Amino acid sequence: MIMTYSGDQQDTIDTPAGATDAAAATVKTPEQTEADKALVLKTAKKIKADRKFHQPAFEKMRQDMFMARHGRTKDYPEDWYVANLCGRHIKQKTAALYAKNPKAIARRRETLDFQIWDENPKSLQLAMQTIQTATAALAPPVDPATGQPTMDPTGQPVTPQIPPEYEQAIATAQATLADFQQGMKKRTMIQKIGKTLEILFAQALREQKPLDFKTGAKQLVRRALTAGVGYIELGFQREYGPRPAMMEKLADYRARLDHLRVLTERTNPDDEEALQPDDPEIAELQAAIAALQAEPEIIVREGLIIDFPQATKVIPDRLCQQLVGFVGARHNTIEYMYSCDEVREIFGVDLGKAYTGYRQDGKSNEQPDNPATRVEPDESATYTPAGKGTGLVCVWKHYDKAAGLVYYLADGYPQWLREPAAPDVFVEDFWPLYALTFNEVESETELFPPSDVRLMKDQQMDYNRSRQGQREHRKAARPRWSYQTGAIEKEDAEALARAEAFTATGINLPPDRKLSDLLNVIPVPGVDPNLYETGQLFSDIQLVVGSSESQFGLTGKATATGESIAANASASADGSSIDDLDAFLTVVARASGQILMKEMSPEHVMEVAGPGAVWPPMTLEQIADEIFLEVEAGSTGKPNQAVEINNWKEMLPFLIQMPGISPNWLARETVRRLDDNADLTEALSADMPSIMAQNGLAQISTGNPATDPNAQGGKGAQNAPTEGSHTAGTGPAFGDNKGSGPGSPSVA
Repeated sequence: MIMTYSGDQQDTIDTPAGATDAAAATVKTPEQTEADKALVLKTAKKIKADRKFHQPAFEKMRQDMFMARHGRTKDYPEDWYVANLCGRHIKQKTAALYAKNPKAIARRRETLDFQIWDENPKSLQLAMQTIQTATAALAPPVDPATGQPTMDPTGQPVTPQIPPEYEQAIATAQATLADFQQGMKKRTMIQKIGKTLEILFAQALREQKPLDFKTGAKQLVRRALTAGVGYIELGFQREYGPRPAMMEKLADYRARLDHLRVLTERTNPDDEEALQPDDPEIAELQAAIAALQAEPEIIVREGLIIDFPQATKVIPDRLCQQLVGFVGARHNTIEYMYSCDEVREIFGVDLGKAYTGYRQDGKSNEQPDNPATRVEPDESATYTPAGKGTGLVCVWKHYDKAAGLVYYLADGYPQWLREPAAPDVFVEDFWPLYALTFNEVESETELFPPSDVRLMKDQQMDYNRSRQGQREHRKAARPRWSYQTGAIEKEDAEALARAEAFTATGINLPPDRKLSDLLNVIPVPGVDPNLYETGQLFSDIQLVVGSSESQFGLTGKATATGESIAANASASADGSSIDDLDAFLTVVARASGQILMKEMSPEHVMEVAGPGAVWPPMTLEQIADEIFLEVEAGSTGKPNQAVEINNWKEMLPFLIQMPGISPNWLARETVRRLDDNADLTEALSADMPSIMAQNGLAQISTGNPATDPNAQGGKGAQNAPTEGSHTAGTGPAFGDNKGSGPGSPSVA
């Protein structure tokens, strides 16, 4: 175990060591049975069969990545003309789809919380009136002369009696009020839980490292546009226990402490590969310990982890029918590349040389006749083929839905890296892995949808070839001359060929000849622009991916009306993609809420959300059914502020005249649409009239109705002309400055 210090407090952090005690001082290889080794071999075969099945799709993804980065295919000459239209399209569409972090709202499951009350305010008011009447009727009578309670002949206060016909009505009213109170108490508690959950989720998005959630989500959208699919995996990093095997982790000292633990273990003289005094790791260990002792406190965080696996590192079941929801999948696998030291730090297992080495590009180091896509029958053989024990380690996290277990294994290693167990976090879908796609189409043979890059591949290459042909044609159309052999000396001809512009060149000419008599112009074809016209390519790009020529920064020949129609079509396509993104983020937010409610301790919740947070213990069924997070529609896209402000100006006159509209809500929505950072909590004061009302009260009356501005004419202060009496004309066209807005005439 690792000792950590935070001021005067000393804590211990458990470290994983396979099946052995997590607090073991040295790394030990866990003892596993022959059945375990057979299951490891069977699982590895299954994973490699899935990877081989999806290998053609993964190769297409890599080709699309190359084209999006370089604007060409790999077989296209590097020194030829390239204009990266794919990269520009992806950049613009990413900006349109994701501009800010999503706003998650806690939703209560719709339930009937009242047994007696019918949720009608009138029936509740009637019950309250009945109770008040009964209370007044049961009050002892008072003698009007003395003001004292009226006494009976025995000297006791007179107790009024309720008629029997009213007892049932009073009992019903009391039951209605009690039912209302308990139902509202339950709703209030659930609302507080929801608000607490919203705060925790927002804090979790802010804590993501090394990439904040906004950067990671933009990368996810960019990946889905480039490779056709993007993934999010959810996890939870606990303060104690093993580190999650994920690429993204919260920023704390966990990795640093694990690294120190491994270095300390390697100083054990009983270790076959023990460090020697002159090894550089000894100096690293000494410096790290000194730096750790010099720091007053270290941070060990716990919280939600949002990982963004690469598109080629997620291996779905080959029987999967749809990526969104992984319909039909029995298992899924996520592939990681670690060094041996990282495997030892994360899993506490020393692989030695019993693993298949991989290169940085994910290819195996093994011989061609023993590829990594095939598992040998006996992985525990003493013979070590070429590539064993060298390079990176391919680690698989295998979710088996039928067994309800998660397996951690390394390619070529005959044992588990961590004992099979249930997933680290609880979600309704079993695996906390979610796919995002934008071009999903129905297919019985292909699982992965085409990417935007794949859809515009032909247009991209034809544009490059057209521009390259025009470059070659311009070069071929340069003026050239010929001369009769022997008419000019060779040195003079070479001097003329090398002559710079606006320079004089001396040559030997016969006395009776001129240079124009010796040189003949070689006829060359002229450059025909129509031969290399690319307008039709942009028309095809607009058809397949929705990006018009003007969106690439070109001024085409289309009219403003045509550009407006194209912009509206593009906005419609983007709206569908934004809806897909919102649905995807809603699923992720709901699963994140379930993880937070299951894993977060009440103490940590109070620390993050404040002392007013409500966080009762809940069962897994209650977590899945009672409350959930969903993403507000359109909260991630780039808003069209001009359109929103115009719509708000149209609605505001009606809203301020409607009874029951909250002024606080009006002020909040106005500030939000104007994108201002004003803090309304300081500006708003309860029971304070508006400034206009205060000014009206502060006006001094003149005493003469004829001169008093508040009492002039039959309408008084309302006698002045008001706006809106004339017929409104067409408003400006928002959005595309070349197009026409709704309700306005087209501009040709």
